[in-house]
Amino acid sequence: MNPAAFSAQPPHRPLPVPGVRSTPVPRPGQPPSPAPAPAVAPIAISYETSAASNIAINVTAGQTGAPAGFSIQWMTLADYVALGNQWPGTSEVPNAQAPSFCKANFSGIVPSSGCIPYNLHPGQSVTVVIGDDSLYDNCAVSSPCSGAPLLCNTAYVFRASALDATGQLRVSDTITCATLPCVGGSSCTYSQGYWRNHPNAWPVTSLTLGTVTYQAAELMAILDDPARGNGLVIVVHQLIAAKLNIANGADPSAVQQAITDADNMIGALVVPPIGNGYLPPGQTGNLTETLTEYNEGTIGPGHCND
Repeated sequence: MNPAAFSAQPPHRPLPVPGVRSTPVPRPGQPPSPAPAPAVAPIAISYETSAASNIAINVTAGQTGAPAGFSIQWMTLADYVALGNQWPGTSEVPNAQAPSFCKANFSGIVPSSGCIPYNLHPGQSVTVVIGDDSLYDNCAVSSPCSGAPLLCNTAYVFRASALDATGQLRVSDTITCATLPCVGGSSCTYSQGYWRNHPNAWPVTSLTLGTVTYQAAELMAILDDPARGNGLVIVVHQLIAAKLNIANGADPSAVQQAITDADNMIGALVVPPIGNGYLPPGQTGNLTETLTEYNEGTIGPGHCND
């Protein structure tokens, strides 16, 4: 669907900034679960949970569904207020009116296996995570800022749109929610997006993943390669970040068992694009969730300020 169709301004109905809860990590391959009853609104969004670098949003289709998927737009509350409680006039990224503005398209037609389809039936709901890791490694999502974490301790506004079964554009209300505070000090953790974009900050020049050792250039090639439904790549992205965090001084106790289990699962598989190893996303989902929570600060010492 065309995200530029967000030109109509929906009514603004800010919600209170929610309390602290841990962030769920959607597991690839799991389809959206049906809601018990159709929503009244044509398309609705609500806050689920926050981390320091992302916010989870629940999207629910109305009585006509969202057969072609949906789009989500977001920006900081500060930029939204500066525009007079309005969205920008265009959906371009970067956006001259709102520097923080971004968007993501969640496709309803996914040709390859291992991807979550986002074609919603009437009343069907799905939770998506807006922020660094989930968008980057989701093969059914396109976004110009898929590798960029949200700012910590910052309020954001969100809205969604979808074409219903009749071809009419449906736009949700605008909601407001916030990321959690970051923590300082050398013992905190960074997400995979940080390490991918700051190679000069790496504390090591090589890492062992499974039983195979990779040099820094190979590790960067792995981080720069989206998963495209390969569970091996998805878990390795988080494993690299976790090992870099630990080498950088972060307390490993909350994630050490998951690292050991991930290395045992990977074994001698060589990670793309260096090799052609593969694991089903469902097999790596639990480990990916734990490693992601550690890197994003939901568990462990907490997320860094940078």
